[in-house]
Amino acid sequence: MADYSLNIHAGNNQKSTAGTPFAHPCVVRVIDPAGVGLDGVAVRFTLRGSAAAVFPSPPSPDGISWHTVTGSTGIAAAIPITPSFEGTVEVHVTAEMIPAPSAIDFTLIAT
Repeated sequence: MADYSLNIHAGNNQKSTAGTPFAHPCVVRVIDPAGVGLDGVAVRFTLRGSAAAVFPSPPSPDGISWHTVTGSTGIAAAIPITPSFEGTVEVHVTAEMIPAPSAIDFTLIAT
């Protein structure tokens, strides 16, 4: 039996000027074993890396996570804003479901 999966749908490997939003959201898709998008799955986007990016308001209480829920096609998205200095921004994404699919990571660059 195949597992549920969490995939990068769009927005990976972007570059943006320090202190500005990235041009495109980080978009993921949660799908079932038949490849159908799952509606209503909680998704967490967490910032990591050498550059301290932020998510637009309202962030999670910890300030570095963005929580959202997939829509009818299994899509969820977040738009990080680059830090005020150059560096790599990693966006670690998890689907909060059981069984949980493997987490994925976006790599973004602040120049």
